[in-house]
Amino acid sequence: MLIDERRFDFIPQNKWKNLTKDEVSNLGSFKSYYRHYKRVDEEIKDLTNQIEKKKQENKERVKKMEKLNHKIEHLRNNYRFSWSVSKLKSKNYYNCDISRKLNNKSGTVGSPKLIIDHLKKFYKRDKKQLQELERLLKRWGDVEGWIKFLRIVMTDNSGNSKPYNTIMDMITKDKTLNSFTINRKTLFPI
Repeated sequence: MLIDERRFDFIPQNKWKNLTKDEVSNLGSFKSYYRHYKRVDEEIKDLTNQIEKKKQENKERVKKMEKLNHKIEHLRNNYRFSWSVSKLKSKNYYNCDISRKLNNKSGTVGSPKLIIDHLKKFYKRDKKQLQELERLLKRWGDVEGWIKFLRIVMTDNSGNSKPYNTIMDMITKDKTLNSFTINRKTLFPI
């Protein structure tokens, strides 16, 4: 059924007095529903237009971001890094690697005993980090525990991680990292 007010506009309102109470009530209800229907339909059209406008605005933003993306790609290449630890094959000694898109940097962290003792000294005033280190050592043992702990602190880019900030400062001073030595003492200075 096509909803159309004109289906009843052939009866002028001043002639409604000739209709029964039910007919007047039904006609009044229909007209009321029709007004609400038209108002909501107009709101839907307005909102649809607003949505289309917002979509277009976002398309423009994406175009601008794509242009800017090329201008900041070098920052991603220089400053975004991953961090890993690997064990030497010949002895119980570990190295670390800072990997970036353009170049990597390796360093030494030492044996599990050396690194655990060093971390405990470095974090002795940071009870929260020290407790987290102890928790991971208990749960995963002396080797896996400190490695998991370092993965946490080396990937914490919230601004609260001292070792992460140290690496960022190194990159800021020398993008190649060639002028720096990476080891447990430079990452966790006591």
